[in-house]
Amino acid sequence: MRQDECNERGTARLALSYNGNGFMVVAVGASAGGPKALERVLTKIPDQLPAAFVISQHMPSGFTRTLADRLAALSALPVREAHSGDVLQAGDAFITPGGHNMEIVRGGRVRIQKAEQTPSPSIDVMMKSVADVYGSRAIGVLLTGMLTDGVLGMKAIKDHGGVTIVQDESSSVVFGMPKAAIEAGAADVVAHVSNIADRIVNAIVESLTVEN
Repeated sequence: MRQDECNERGTARLALSYNGNGFMVVAVGASAGGPKALERVLTKIPDQLPAAFVISQHMPSGFTRTLADRLAALSALPVREAHSGDVLQAGDAFITPGGHNMEIVRGGRVRIQKAEQTPSPSIDVMMKSVADVYGSRAIGVLLTGMLTDGVLGMKAIKDHGGVTIVQDESSSVVFGMPKAAIEAGAADVVAHVSNIADRIVNAIVESLTVEN
């Protein structure tokens, strides 16, 4: 049996058996080259997956709504800009508004605040909050980008027992953030962008299968 067939069947079984009592949260961070990388990842994520996605793409205010609309049109995920008071549920996909930060607080509630730092939105702020609330049910994904935002967030997810995945150098427009995460020992998996969706699905299947 081909690996992709195994992935599809495992995902289908998981979706059918999922009862709503537990789901994973996938925190995705990206910077330079991120919109195209996000397309390549999110368009391969199947629907009915027991996971919520939160995304921080370094981008100015006013641009992330267009990005969210494009990702929603191309993928099975209902990607939209996040608002304070949203509550994460399986199947959700929220992108942080440009110029703001997103935190996930107790109960999966979303909190949006104006960013005081650059670059923004902060990947670290988002990922640390996901690690604190969801622990081993968190998956961190760090895509192409410069500098080191996301490294501390990925480390927090890893330290809480979650899975961390970074984009490899060959498929990154800028290898700064993924490289920094690897050097910090915060990356469990290094993968070509075309394989990251499969790695996410595998991590969800393995984690929730073990729990059940």
